[in-house]
Amino acid sequence: MQRMSDPGETTQRAERGIVLAIVLITIFALITAVFTFQRRAIIGASIAQNRLHAAEADAIARGGLRVAEAIVFLIRLKERSESTDAGGAGEDQGIPNMNDGLAPSGELWAKLADRPLSLEGERTLRLSIEDEGARLNLNALVPQTGFSEDDEEDDARTSLEDHDEAQTYLEEVLAYIVDGMDETDGGGPYDEKAIAENIIDYMDADDTGRNGGDEDAYYRDQDPPYRSRNGPFLSFEEIGLVRGVDPALLAEMRHYLTIHPIGGTQGINLNRAEPWVLSLVYAGGSGDRELLREPMVRDIWSVRQGGKILCDSPDSDSMRCVTPNEVGSGDLANGSIFPEVALPAEALVFRVVAEATVGNVTRTMEAVIDTRPTEGPQLLSWRRLRGGE
Repeated sequence: MQRMSDPGETTQRAERGIVLAIVLITIFALITAVFTFQRRAIIGASIAQNRLHAAEADAIARGGLRVAEAIVFLIRLKERSESTDAGGAGEDQGIPNMNDGLAPSGELWAKLADRPLSLEGERTLRLSIEDEGARLNLNALVPQTGFSEDDEEDDARTSLEDHDEAQTYLEEVLAYIVDGMDETDGGGPYDEKAIAENIIDYMDADDTGRNGGDEDAYYRDQDPPYRSRNGPFLSFEEIGLVRGVDPALLAEMRHYLTIHPIGGTQGINLNRAEPWVLSLVYAGGSGDRELLREPMVRDIWSVRQGGKILCDSPDSDSMRCVTPNEVGSGDLANGSIFPEVALPAEALVFRVVAEATVGNVTRTMEAVIDTRPTEGPQLLSWRRLRGGE
């Protein structure tokens, strides 16, 4: 005879099943909670470690800027000693030979970026030192002179006449820079003539545009409104305020242009400029100047790679000097360079980049250092670099 199931027993089995399910769910919840806690603890520890590494990298980068400041001070001391005593007073005074007998393209300080310093643990410091004179100083195109409000019309008329060559040159420079831009940069299209005119207007001393209009009309309509500088650019980023200069163009201009020394009038230093900057040298007779052509750029580069430097006179350094009429076909000596540059030119203002890495964290800082003050190097500006700057 079939045994009848006990309702109480069935209920107990159901209750045990429910309890088992609850226990399993509870165990799963506990495991999940433990895993989440451990994950958060690991993430928290990782964040704390990254913050510690970031602070350490930041401190090392700052220290790197101080080291670079000392290096550029030694560079300046050596150049001053050489200018006062061609017989080598620098060595007599215990000043290290930063050039090591090489031409500027081979100077040891210029090669620091190729030799990162390995510090204790997973820490490295990479220094890069560049002579700002190796780029075209935008401020040199509009030398700053006094502006008299008593004779505003005459000054404005003189400004229009004096800046014609600067604008023509700047148009060619901008055309060269824009031509080398990648289409993926996302900028443009550009009106090089209008941008050149706007840059000159931004720097010149008057408020009248080169087209005769109000040069501040566009800037007053911006949010927030501002005015043209009517003076030299005080930072490279300020160029981005000029009408027609967008972020893509500004980023590309960094490879060719500088605004240092502020108030400087010297042109590109032919002994330190990279080939793409040498292509911006504006040479020839007045009214008939043009950008250097590729064969001349190659000739200058070849002279420098051979351990020589360009000099206005061979008396500057009889062993290393090559005069412009000895370079290539000699066309460089026909006329003059605009803006004028005395050769060999002194390195006065330096751009320094310190990149410090601790673990997997990297911090990069940039500084501009002026070595002209007699009391020692002066820090003109510094900033943290982010991304691909």
